[in-house]
Amino acid sequence: MTATPEQDTGGQSAPVWLALRPRDAVQVRDGRTFAAGAGGAARTQRPWPSTVAGALGAAFKAMDPDANPPLEPRTVRGPFLGMWDTGAEQWRLNFPVPADLVPSESSPRLWRRLRPRSTAAVTDLEQDGLQWLNASDAGSQTDDLWWRTSAMEGYLRGKDADSGLLSELTSPVTVEHRKGIARQGRTVRHAHLYASDYLRLRENADEEWAFLALCELDSGLAPPPAGPVRFGGEGRLADVEVCGQQHLALPLGPDDFPGGRVLMYLATPAIWRRRSPDGAWHNSWLPPLPEGAHLVAAAVNGPEHVASARPDGKGDVEYAWLRWAVPAGSVYLLRFNGPDPEEAARKWALGARRRAWGEDNRDHTSRRLATAGFGLILTGTWT
Repeated sequence: MTATPEQDTGGQSAPVWLALRPRDAVQVRDGRTFAAGAGGAARTQRPWPSTVAGALGAAFKAMDPDANPPLEPRTVRGPFLGMWDTGAEQWRLNFPVPADLVPSESSPRLWRRLRPRSTAAVTDLEQDGLQWLNASDAGSQTDDLWWRTSAMEGYLRGKDADSGLLSELTSPVTVEHRKGIARQGRTVRHAHLYASDYLRLRENADEEWAFLALCELDSGLAPPPAGPVRFGGEGRLADVEVCGQQHLALPLGPDDFPGGRVLMYLATPAIWRRRSPDGAWHNSWLPPLPEGAHLVAAAVNGPEHVASARPDGKGDVEYAWLRWAVPAGSVYLLRFNGPDPEEAARKWALGARRRAWGEDNRDHTSRRLATAGFGLILTGTWT
């Protein structure tokens, strides 16, 4: 079994939970063209792992700007949403509701868990033999819903949908529509009225929401001091603070996997790069499957546009990229084969859970994306 960050640091790294508490609404554009009237124009969405990793990296670098190599965490796992419980004075970790949990078509207060069903339908997906995920009276999940660690652990152990809990969830993120006038220096640009969306996390007397990430630090590297960092676009700021270890841990799934069945849940968006026969790289919705396993079914909401850029310090951009990502909350159902499928499933699932799929990839870019928070998985079982 491969140890998780909370279980074994080997004397070489230490885990620390950090929170980014936005001072105002957040704007994170998806990297597409920002043009008036364009049907495919950019949209504001939740911060990506690279957004959070970049903000936290800046906080570490600020401790010693001249350090060589620059100070930075070994890995960043997140972002997740954390709720600060004012009464209990503690953080509560939350995760996207899995994509295979949907409300009933006849009543939004009834929820169904989709199960694989054999079908004669033919698709153009890359994987042959996929089964259809279905349930009686299944509707569609459209809201941005998050639930706590305890609910996530029950789901990973194969429990059915808790309709009472799910029907009471409300999104902690609201969208604010704002209008403005573009400027060039201190002068208003002619005919440049624009509209843009911003995301605001819920805050009231009982709760406050923030973006949380689990960082692994090399030995001797201390967490950054509390203070502001740039977060997203438009000069937005968020305050970095150490959460402490109380009640914060990534969910644990089961230790047994009957029939060699493993559920893989994406806790953060994933970017899986695959090389084409002509040598070119492309992004895929299908993860690199472990040896001896095949994909039975999948519930994937998306895809998402992910963009990133690095300034060169001279007012220009050193590099920029735009990729497709599989969204957080997506679910893959795997079945292992071989003489002892349950042991093969157990060995892989326990070694892979609470880690990013791709950390050991030979491709440098894939490893870098994994250590920046993309592709963090939780493992469970399914029936």
